[in-house]
Amino acid sequence: MTMFARTTPKVTMLVLFLAALAAPASATITYTSCSSGCSSTSGTYAIWQTAPGSAGLTFSMSPATFAGGNLLSGVYSDPTGSVLTGYSSANSIDTGMSVSGSSLLQSVGGGGAGIEIALPANTYALAFNITTFSGFGNPSVELGDHNVNGNNYSIVIPTGGSIQFFSIISDTPLSQVFVGQNFGGRLQLNDFEIGQESPTPEPASVALLGSGLVLLGFLHRRRIHKPNRAVA
Repeated sequence: MTMFARTTPKVTMLVLFLAALAAPASATITYTSCSSGCSSTSGTYAIWQTAPGSAGLTFSMSPATFAGGNLLSGVYSDPTGSVLTGYSSANSIDTGMSVSGSSLLQSVGGGGAGIEIALPANTYALAFNITTFSGFGNPSVELGDHNVNGNNYSIVIPTGGSIQFFSIISDTPLSQVFVGQNFGGRLQLNDFEIGQESPTPEPASVALLGSGLVLLGFLHRRRIHKPNRAVA
C-alpha cells in the first residue's frame, strides 16, 4: 500500500473534524438586563461589559451618542457600522425621526412605532439607555422582527421619562434588533454600545486550510523518505 493511500483516510477525517469545529451553534442569549422581562432588573455598561458571555468581545468603553449629520430621512448611519431606522408602524419609515441634543428621538409613538437597529458583522452584544420624550412607555425588544406582540423582552418606562438600561449578550452574532411598543409616548435613545468579536474563518476556509497543511506535511515526508538514486 502506498503512503498516499494510507494518508488519504487521515486527511479526510481531519478535514471533517476541522469543519465540525467551525460549524455555528444554535443561538443562546447568555445575559440580559432591563427593568422587566429580563433575567436582571438592573444594569450598567460596566456590568454588561464583564457579564457572562462577554469574554473575547471588544467594547469601545465609551457609549456612542447621536449627531444630526448622520441622520437622513429616518435612517441614522452610525460610525460603528450600526444603522438605526425609525418606524412609524411595523413597515413605514418614520422620516420625522430626529436628533435632539445627543439623543435619537421618534416623531410618533404607539401602534408598532419603534427603532430598528441593524448591527454590523460579528456583533454579539448590544446595550442602550432608553426613555420616552413624554409620557410613559412599555417598549418591547424584538430579535429579528418587528412583531411587538410576540416580544422577546419588555422594558417598563414609568411616567416622567426615567432612563432605563437594556443590554443583551448572545453566543451567536446579532444582526437586527427592534425596539417598539403598542402604546405610550415617543421613544428616545440616549446612547448605545455594541460588543464585537474578531472575524472567524468560514467552515469551508478552515477545511481548505486544514487539508492544505496536511498535504504539505505528506509531501514533505515523502521527500524525506524518498530513496537516493545510485551514483553511476
